[in-house]
Amino acid sequence: MVTGEVQLRSLWLSNQWRVIQNGVELATIRRHGRLYVSDVRLADGTQWLLEPHGAGIVRALETPGTEFARVVRRSWIGRRWDLVSQQFAYELISDPRPRRWHISVGGAAAAEISGSLVSYNAVTVTASIGVPLVGVLLAWHVIARPWEAAAEPRGLVPSRTPRSPRLAPEGTT
Repeated sequence: MVTGEVQLRSLWLSNQWRVIQNGVELATIRRHGRLYVSDVRLADGTQWLLEPHGAGIVRALETPGTEFARVVRRSWIGRRWDLVSQQFAYELISDPRPRRWHISVGGAAAAEISGSLVSYNAVTVTASIGVPLVGVLLAWHVIARPWEAAAEPRGLVPSRTPRSPRLAPEGTT
């Protein structure tokens, strides 16, 4: 669970992201644009994979491919999403202000997500109540790269190949 301010940072045109809270790195994320996936490594060594699963769905997988959370598009243009798992249910909603979103539960805002004026290479999440890290990362995945996650071609599901990021051992690319 994350509470307070969390930052997701990446250099311009980089596929490497860092998730930082109070100066402590919670996770690193590596985007694989051609595969439409992101692999996540938590500070404790746990690995997750965020991948599209058809049109308007991105799921979070634990090794070896067990889904434990997902985000599902509710509106045609991608301004409303459901963040769900067996442990939580939130809504991800676009604010009228540019590059601003919020995660809500029961109609009340639980966290605000804001990008910089130019891009989503610097994202700040301010959570007033505890929000699972996987929920924050799924929200980031569909907000920061909508042309990969939300607007992908219908029915596209990434193929699993021996060179897939989920099979790469720790410390390799």
